[in-house]
Amino acid sequence: MSEWDRDRDLLELIIELIGHVQRRVPKLTAADFLVDKDEIDLTAFRLLHIGEATNKLSPEFKARYPAMPWADIYRMRNIISHDYFGLDPHIVWQTAMHGMEELLVICRAELNSLN
Repeated sequence: MSEWDRDRDLLELIIELIGHVQRRVPKLTAADFLVDKDEIDLTAFRLLHIGEATNKLSPEFKARYPAMPWADIYRMRNIISHDYFGLDPHIVWQTAMHGMEELLVICRAELNSLN
């Protein structure tokens, strides 16, 4: 698989995962989200996969967006994966509600340019 194909597949996956988060989480208040363990787990799971996918994007892709906090995205993935009990549900909520729009815009723009 070429790097172009890999980036395209990863961008599609990231867009899909962000869409799932954005479809569910905004329907809840912060208070409702923070007491719903299933919703926290589901959202964290999707954020973990977004972090994994962004980490696999090509260095050339990430270099075009140096302001995007790529390391922080992957760091959150590591916390969810390896320190789940240390995960702060407030951070999951904030990330789901306010931390993905820029990534979504970048992924859509890049996908459009690749196609």
